[in-house]
Amino acid sequence: MAKITILPSGETIELEPGESVRGGLYRMGIELETPCNGEGICGQCGIWVENPGNVPETPHEKITSEQAAKGLRLACRLIPEIDLVIHVPPEITNDTRRILAETTNEETSTDNHIEPGARVFQKGGIYWIQHYGEPEPKKLDTWRWGFSPKGLAIDLGTTTVVVTLVSLITGTELATASILNPQIHFGHDVMTRIYKGSTPEGLEELARSIRKGVNRLIHDLCADSSSDPMEIIDVVVGGNTTMLQLAAKIDPAPLGKLPFATGIDGGKCFPVEDFGLEVNPAARVYVPPVAHAFVGSDVGAGLLMCSDFFDGKGTTLFIDAGTNGELGISANGKWVVTSTAAGPAFEGMGISCGMRAGVGTVEAVFTASDSLLLGTVGNAPARGICGSGIIDLVACLLQFKVIEKSGRMRRPSNIKGIPKKVSACMKEIDGFAAFELAEGVYFTQEDVRQVQLAKGAIRAAIDLFLAETNTSSDSVQSVILAGGFGYSLEPDNLEAIGMIPQGMSEKVHFAGNTSRLGCIRLLVNASERRFIEEKMSRVEHISLAERPEFMEMYVANMRFPEHSNNA
Repeated sequence: MAKITILPSGETIELEPGESVRGGLYRMGIELETPCNGEGICGQCGIWVENPGNVPETPHEKITSEQAAKGLRLACRLIPEIDLVIHVPPEITNDTRRILAETTNEETSTDNHIEPGARVFQKGGIYWIQHYGEPEPKKLDTWRWGFSPKGLAIDLGTTTVVVTLVSLITGTELATASILNPQIHFGHDVMTRIYKGSTPEGLEELARSIRKGVNRLIHDLCADSSSDPMEIIDVVVGGNTTMLQLAAKIDPAPLGKLPFATGIDGGKCFPVEDFGLEVNPAARVYVPPVAHAFVGSDVGAGLLMCSDFFDGKGTTLFIDAGTNGELGISANGKWVVTSTAAGPAFEGMGISCGMRAGVGTVEAVFTASDSLLLGTVGNAPARGICGSGIIDLVACLLQFKVIEKSGRMRRPSNIKGIPKKVSACMKEIDGFAAFELAEGVYFTQEDVRQVQLAKGAIRAAIDLFLAETNTSSDSVQSVILAGGFGYSLEPDNLEAIGMIPQGMSEKVHFAGNTSRLGCIRLLVNASERRFIEEKMSRVEHISLAERPEFMEMYVANMRFPEHSNNA
């Protein structure tokens, strides 16, 4: 059996006969990004091997001959017969990102009023727990002196999972951590996971995967904050409907076919064992309202953070540009929501050098008079690019005419009118156009196409929303953009690539991870559960798949806009 030494962690593992490196890493809990489920199609599970002359190549269109010579291999296609030393990016081997907070996050508090979803009290020498919405308290035999009640806010994203530990006494955020959703091992999109989970064996595997990842975060958070998992007595979970059902081990098959029936009810509490969480067994899991098979509790929680959405006084557009893009509009007395398959490009996935934000990630791109300037996390040398950097980059390349309105990227043989410093970065890799941001960091023609697919889907949904509510883009007063990628993003660049209508950039407000923030709010102000349940019961859902005009809008919006400097 081949022994694999993994750097920089120094861990080792022995592979089973015929087992790929990817399979061995997965057994260790190291989850590479493999949206094709290890079929060798996506080219995302790249690792670097030492002494590459002794290691068979794993040919793929995303691996250049130069990279192969230096040791780049696909983990899913590498079945070694000798011992190997491999290099895996640090953010993969130690994917958890922890943030400790000492004070209450102002965005999650409501007039400093704390009304937690669960409280513990002592009576007659016995500990009792009272959950919001339940008529009678229950004995709490698992409680002991010195414990302090805590809750979890969980955002179950298709690509990323974020968990926050919260004090139910003060409302303070004690710690936050995130990981790539371990189910990426089975595919990036919800439909792939629905198909996988439609058998008892597949459902068991998917549920086990996400539960293991979440429980790992829970124990990390407790370690960071000197807490005990048994102190956690309340949980709020935001996520799209597929992620919720897979976590709760509910058959997702009806989500993948008409009439798209949901198997989980929002706006109610569940026993903690239904989600397999390693917390106090007396805890309850609250799932905010679920509007549709593809508009889950993350939207219900998220809209709670949009103060103007439900007041009926203006026109507000809500956009969560995640893998399963979800949108809402409040206009002319109507509240409407929908979802669209945007894909993971804006989360840095499915892009040749894409990655989540981490040290060395290109998070911002600017134009100088005749060149591009890169902003990286930690001001470190560039080693990949995340969603905000991708949008900035495409806007800049449109401005310099490296990318045409059709989305075609110009080749090094066609540099007329392009500044010399910019044209020097134009490359051709294995016969395809590419742009080099830094050594080993490229943005390719296929990456441009992925951006077109993502922004086309979001923009088409916006256009349909405006038509449905008889609203002009000029009358939209506020655009709330959810998701972490907005903090480094220039709103003008959203307009430059055509993701939002012209003239709308000045109305954009970045709201962060509204699902996480909304879940925290529902933890510490449980009375707001009634509010969001009542409001969401009056929200209308539009199914884009049933609108023939959507596909026409989608195709039209894949082109970049005429008003860019590329016109």
